Amino acid sequence: MENQSRKAEFKKLRDANLDLAIVAKGGISLYYNPSIFNYDIQLLSAKGYKIIQFDNRVMTTEIELHLDLQGKLGFPAYGKGFDALNDFMRDYEITNTGDVLVFPKLDHLDSRSIYHLLDVFALHCRRNIAIGKKLLILAQVDNPKFSVREPIGSLNFWLWNDEEWFEGNRR
Repeated sequence: MENQSRKAEFKKLRDANLDLAIVAKGGISLYYNPSIFNYDIQLLSAKGYKIIQFDNRVMTTEIELHLDLQGKLGFPAYGKGFDALNDFMRDYEITNTGDVLVFPKLDHLDSRSIYHLLDVFALHCRRNIAIGKKLLILAQVDNPKFSVREPIGSLNFWLWNDEEWFEGNRR
């Protein structure tokens, strides 16, 4: 009974501080379980974050990725490369509480595009937190063994969310 009470208290604390926990890990959180992913999106939405959802079920190439980013983030037509995305993110205006960019099925993209996308966003998550604004990235993957082998944003982050930190919890 005591263990159940501790779990409930931990969940309450986790839910109340979810945004801060994601910021503390570099602004990016990976998910395998769609239920946990959707739950966290709802929590952040209820806290007043603007949720910007991308559809990786149909976005499988780098060009499609950049077109979706351009359209949903309001960028003018750009060179469709990660250097250009990085440049436009410098001028991206984050709303009041913060913005959450949501990427379900991120692993439908090729690994090079995933790496560069997360690398650009990690930099801008840190840059924005330094000026008091929150940009959070939530990415769901279908592969429970998914990992990014290279450092992201010049740092190596532990991206898995707290519920699925251990590989055994992603089965």
